Amino acid sequence: MASEKVALVIGNSKYRNVFVLPNAAQDAIDVAQVLGKLGFRVIHGTDLTRVEILEHAQDLRRSLAPDDIALFYFSGHAIQIGAENFIIPVDAFGQDEQTVRNNSVKLQTVLSEMESKADRNIVILDACRNNPFDIPAANRAIGGAARGLAKVDAGVGSFIAFSTQPGNVALDGNGRNSPFTAALLRHLPSQADDLHEVMRKVRRDVVEDTNSSQIPWENSSMIQRIYLASHPARTEPVAPSTERPRPAAQPVFGYEVAGLDPYGDGFLALRNGTTPSATRILKMTEGTRLEVLGQDGVWFHVRTETGAIGWAHSNWIGFVGARSNQPTESCESLWMQRNAIFARNGYCFQGARGRKAFSNAGCRVGVAAGDIPLSAAERNEVEFLRSREKLLQCR
Repeated sequence: MASEKVALVIGNSKYRNVFVLPNAAQDAIDVAQVLGKLGFRVIHGTDLTRVEILEHAQDLRRSLAPDDIALFYFSGHAIQIGAENFIIPVDAFGQDEQTVRNNSVKLQTVLSEMESKADRNIVILDACRNNPFDIPAANRAIGGAARGLAKVDAGVGSFIAFSTQPGNVALDGNGRNSPFTAALLRHLPSQADDLHEVMRKVRRDVVEDTNSSQIPWENSSMIQRIYLASHPARTEPVAPSTERPRPAAQPVFGYEVAGLDPYGDGFLALRNGTTPSATRILKMTEGTRLEVLGQDGVWFHVRTETGAIGWAHSNWIGFVGARSNQPTESCESLWMQRNAIFARNGYCFQGARGRKAFSNAGCRVGVAAGDIPLSAAERNEVEFLRSREKLLQCR
């Protein structure tokens, strides 16, 4: 099936508990119209509550396929609290950090929804990023004491653009659109410019229009040039390398998130360490495909199809049968992969090597390896790994 371009466009103007932004909703309406003309399937909303924003993000996720280009544009209030960034619904309120958190939408939540389905993701924020606890000023932030956005962690293939640089605020503008969105609307339709060139021209215009008081910023992990104005959007390699190409092993997404409690949180956390208190990188929903890179006890070191790498608890990761055509590299990795299947299903390791590599916490005491209840796919994988070990003469 041909890839599509799908956009979620939100503009919030009529805030109930902080000052309104006259241009924000109009900015979103104009961006939605331009993206529609460029061939995007647009999900659009203005003056949305927290529940409505989350519902729209779910609609976006359900609309995406891996080969699609996903775009999220937000115009309105946005803030940083602690090390996390939040977009502000029209019904947000609070006089302390925790209350504001609970009534806002974490930016990473929307980005994770996109990255869980699409390989190429674009986020464009026409919003300021200030502490919410000062007296408001005439810009797109709720407060002004602590400025700057927290670093946004995004997988390979993601592009995140901000309407202004860290430590600054974005102007709402005196005309129909904000300075940033006005420049964006001028340059998005260019068929000659890829996304990075479009943003370079937007930055030039905004700097000129605001007398250098506002400088658009972006973080990118794109590995292809993307032309949004083509029908359909085309991609090209960023630049041909002059080095001799090296053969690379292809990722093997033979595992997936499985068995989540349907009445629980509905996600498995990808973390930057092997403890429940380690920082959460993103949320992985049921069915998220994974490549297992290694293991530390009950924790798997994994890579998602969007390129995010971290640690996840093996209780909610299952083998689904895909494997690479390339031979596994070493006897050690084969042994780890094979025994990880038994560890995940509750086998109690008796030898020193197994006890050192895997935790016996909660294992099935007294159950032999042959009696561990493996699925048919898991048993096939065990046999495959054993055949590879025999071929490599592993001991």
